Amino acid sequence: MAEAGSKGSPVMPALTYEVGSQGGVPLKTSTPAPVKKDVKTEVLLQSIGAEIVQLRSLDDELTRFEPEYALHKGSTENSYLIQADKTALMDVPEGAWAEAFAAELKSNLKGRPLDYIMLGHFNPRIAKTLAAVLNAQPKGAPPVEIWCSNVSVKAISSLLKMGSPAFNRQLYQAWKRGGMRARLVRVTTGDTLDLGQGHQMSFFLSGTPRWPESMFAYDSKSQKFFSSKFFGAHINAAAAMDEGGMGAYGEDWAFYLENLLGPVAAPAKRLLDRIGITVVEENKVPEGVTTAFEKEVVGLTGLETGWLVNLFRSTSKAAPRARGSQAAAAAEAAAAAAAEAPAAETAAKIMAGKLAVATICPRHGPVVVNSITELVDSYQKVLTKRLEQKEDVTVGVIFASAYGNTGRMADGICAGLTKAGVNVKLMDCEFATAAEVAGFLQGCAGFAVGSPTLGGHVPTPVSEAIGAILKTDARDLPYGVFGSYGWSGEAVPAMQNALRDGGFLNAAFDPVSLKFTPTDEMMELLEADGELLALEVKRTLASKKSTQAKTMAKKVASLELDERVRAIGHITTSLSVITANINGEDSMVPVTWVSQASFNPPGITVSVPKEGSPDGLTLLNAKFSINIMGAGKQGPTLKLLNSGTRVGATAFDGFSIEREEVTGCAYLTDAASVMQCTVTNRMDTGDHWLLLSTIEEGKVLDANAVTYFHHREDGSVY
Repeated sequence: MAEAGSKGSPVMPALTYEVGSQGGVPLKTSTPAPVKKDVKTEVLLQSIGAEIVQLRSLDDELTRFEPEYALHKGSTENSYLIQADKTALMDVPEGAWAEAFAAELKSNLKGRPLDYIMLGHFNPRIAKTLAAVLNAQPKGAPPVEIWCSNVSVKAISSLLKMGSPAFNRQLYQAWKRGGMRARLVRVTTGDTLDLGQGHQMSFFLSGTPRWPESMFAYDSKSQKFFSSKFFGAHINAAAAMDEGGMGAYGEDWAFYLENLLGPVAAPAKRLLDRIGITVVEENKVPEGVTTAFEKEVVGLTGLETGWLVNLFRSTSKAAPRARGSQAAAAAEAAAAAAAEAPAAETAAKIMAGKLAVATICPRHGPVVVNSITELVDSYQKVLTKRLEQKEDVTVGVIFASAYGNTGRMADGICAGLTKAGVNVKLMDCEFATAAEVAGFLQGCAGFAVGSPTLGGHVPTPVSEAIGAILKTDARDLPYGVFGSYGWSGEAVPAMQNALRDGGFLNAAFDPVSLKFTPTDEMMELLEADGELLALEVKRTLASKKSTQAKTMAKKVASLELDERVRAIGHITTSLSVITANINGEDSMVPVTWVSQASFNPPGITVSVPKEGSPDGLTLLNAKFSINIMGAGKQGPTLKLLNSGTRVGATAFDGFSIEREEVTGCAYLTDAASVMQCTVTNRMDTGDHWLLLSTIEEGKVLDANAVTYFHHREDGSVY
């Protein structure tokens, strides 16, 4: 995916911000005047421990426009080279430093090949430097193994796949020239890599909505914690270490924390709590403190097929690795058989621990040695405070951005949302499925969508995301659209028209279309738009609550006069859950009105609400499972009864399921019994559909279970 503007592109101090029109949609547009600026690409080397060298790519560009760069002190992109029995590089900088970085790396290796690259962070802008590093490998060197998260594996695979919208010819040629130069290794939390001389690396998947590909790494010998985007600062300082401590860098660390981690405070704090950083002196680890990331269970994912299978490491040349050749062989076997249906990855169960840390090595800013305790404490306090201040309201921001401009606009929108006191979820939809987009929107009280313009069109990933949004029941949610372009800006009005024509009428701000890179003024206006979206979300929620309160008051008043409704409440019902898979989309509907309808064929009736039930469930021949809950296991289902229907990728979150092979329907393993049903008739009963269904298959899951009976005070509630 290409997008106008990148590191080293023209910067635009002049800005015209006006309301125009394109395709019948009013637009906020900016047409800045480009001004050339030379970007220095200096790379400095400094030893930071036994066998470990930092490569610091200096960024003196003081006119970046993302909120986190507002102090205008430049930044650094840090990489770390470990030279033990094996050589390993932690992270590579973006493309502006490609040639200088590869040259410094090659010079420091002194003819040795690079055995491993560990990517704590990856985006397409890094591809140029990755290609330069591969091209600098000695002739005849074995393929370098690139260890990274599953999200990064998908991103790199897309860059290497000819015909993909993201295809990168430069990286492809470097990867393939003279034989395969690299192989991808998909990392799961707890994997280890032995580099020799005591350097045992372990890994922890640290994805957040802002950086889903993020991965922490840890060296057991030096107790160095490679923290990716955490504990960084945007400052182009003369010293590599945190000389001067909080007095010298406190403002920069705090500003970085507020702007980058503040919008994702909840997942960021969970990550820190699970790691449990304990400050130690190097090689002095007290009892009860660990020197590795640990796990209990790990699973493998399906891998890409075709020539991409060869991207993954051959086990015949495997270096020592805790996961072992057997798992790698299983991965390659899965790759050969996966076709186009990757298996679901089993999440690692992380053991809460205390990780011994003598040094924090971040992606940006100084290496932290003198201020670890203070910096970690400040993270805990700030993130906790952000969580306490935020209302129980979440807004989702969905975007795609190759060279950063649309992503920077998303940062501005998020800054405004956060400032207004709402929670923010971010999704880069470039590699997201339609089901993932629909699941992402669940629980959101509003959303924003951002896209670049490519060839006069909306890129396919964003177009598919819009299609997924149109299929949801989110039409009353406040929203906004934004995007960047180089030559023309058709994407933004196209998105706005699609949403408006689909019944999404509650636009919180005018569509924003930006040419090239955001200026300071534009970022402030985007922040203001984020605040407008938050205010409209709060207004809409308040209006809904008011309407619901009035409706309930009328309902209660009418019920007080109607003894029939009170009498209905004495009908005892069981507690059940419908689980279905309609057109490939999972759904879960709590129901209490289930009754046997016939002996032969065995049949039941079940009443489902018209409002909120999944599309297709009430049609003739629809397939579903009915799960009857037993006493003692009704708790989660009762909560579901209050929250209503779930649809999409997160439908079964918090529930243990298995699937029927024939129908694809899931069923709850905690149920007392389950029946596979087919709808044979239906009756309109007013606000519900009464479904007459034939039982095709039945299964008792717990022979000793006693059915949970659901008692009500009256017939106005489930």
